[in-house]
Formats: sequence, structure tokens, C-alpha cells
Amino acid sequence: MFVSDKIVFMELQKTGCTHIRNLLKEIVGGKFVERHIQADPSLFTNGRSFLGSVRDPWNWHVSLWAYGCDGRGDFYSNVTTKGVRIRDRGWKLHPYSTLIEYLECRPNRHSEEWKRTFRDVNDAGAFRHWLHMLHDETYWPDVGEGYWRSGLSRFAGLLTYRYMKIFSSKKGELGRLRAVSTPEQLMEYEKNNCFIDYFIRNENLESDLLGALEFTKFEVPPAVAAGMKSRPKTNTSSKKHGPRYYYDAETEKLVGDRDRLIVEKFGYLPPSLRN
Repeated sequence: MFVSDKIVFMELQKTGCTHIRNLLKEIVGGKFVERHIQADPSLFTNGRSFLGSVRDPWNWHVSLWAYGCDGRGDFYSNVTTKGVRIRDRGWKLHPYSTLIEYLECRPNRHSEEWKRTFRDVNDAGAFRHWLHMLHDETYWPDVGEGYWRSGLSRFAGLLTYRYMKIFSSKKGELGRLRAVSTPEQLMEYEKNNCFIDYFIRNENLESDLLGALEFTKFEVPPAVAAGMKSRPKTNTSSKKHGPRYYYDAETEKLVGDRDRLIVEKFGYLPPSLRN
């Protein structure tokens, strides 16, 4: 999360958030608080605008998996570490919640199977196997993040869970979100609780970020705006193929069904229907 006097940028994993945060820090000023956390209610003061970033769900899954093929990321660490795993930084920043997570955590007994799915970033079959595991309740406890304990996991994917957790639930409200148990309840919860004023799409990152800054009435000098578009991306994976390479009809439908809220809200099309 990035916080300034006028802007709070909420960070959803694998949506270009590190790149956006770095640009905001240079252009707007402010400070980085912590990655991928919920907003504290105290931030909803002084007329701040809340920004968030999103990504096409089919691309998002490929990106998350490909990042793991490079041996990087919290998700990769969670699912490939045998037994109970808690990140060290959690004990220092949130000792109580980390203790609760530790006590509720189920040991990972599938670490070797997860590792095999990350064997080759060019292996579409490995990706599809990984995707089926990700959406199979047998493996949900391995993922961590409270996903397997949430009612959302029964009908919504990890991307949707993270979206709801970061963009529609303030700190201390996770219990209410976990109680959501149907797609209809999910749609209603998001409609009533999403607090993001402006979304930045990963596919149009620079132009959307400029639009977000214009929305917050922050003037960006033309030279700075031009420089943004030539800036190399950060935290990218080594994948060389687009989503059509990785998906078949079954896995394309799986993502479309499990992340329907995001697909419908932002009008994303499955890979087979794109030009």
C-alpha cells in the first residue's frame, strides 16, 4: 500500500502494483507502507482518493504461475514449502494475526506436486495442471492467505478473493467477507463495499495511471507523462507466450467461471475471443 496526503494506492498482487507504486512515489510523493494489505479505517479521512489496479484474469493466472516458474513470489513459497510456513515479516509487523494464522494453518502435504507444475515456463500442460490444482479444494489449504477458510473459495478464485479482501474489506472486516457464501451475495457485497475510486488496468497501465492522477486533480508535467510510457516494467516473469498458448477450452472456462465478478465488472474477454 502506498499512502500520500491525497492518494492511497491499494496493491493487488500481479497487477503491476510495484511499477505503479514506484511511479506514484516519484510523481506524487508519499510513502510505502506494506505490500498487499487491507486499508486501515483511519485512512478514510481528509478526502483521500483510493486507487487500485486490476488485470485480465486469464493473463493474471499465467503471470502468477510464470513468476513461480522463476522461483519467485509469496504464492510460490507458500505452495512449495513442506509443512507449516509463516513469513518471517509477519511476526514483526502483525504478531497477533500471524499467531492466529499459524494456529489455523494446515501443513502443506503437496509441495512436491506443486513444484512439478513450475518445471518449465513454456509447458502449457504444466500450467493447466497447476490451474486445476489451484481450483481444487484439496489444495486450497496449501495456498494460505485464509483462502481455504473463506466461503468464497467454494465458488470464486484466488484472484477474486484477493480483490475482495483488498478493495472491498477494510482492516478488521475479513470476518464479514468470509461469511459470503453465494455468487449473488458476492456481487452484492462488492457493490456495497468496494471503496476504490479509480481502477488502473494493467493492460493500459500508464494511460490509466495518468487518468487516475487527473481524477485526483494532480497535474503531471508533459515531460513526466511521456517518460512514464518508456519506463521498463518491474517484477516481470520470463514467460514468452500469450494466454492463448496456455489455455484450452476447459481451463479458459474454469477461470471465466471462478473470476466472473472481475470478468463482468471490467468487461474482460477470454483469450479465444480476442483479436
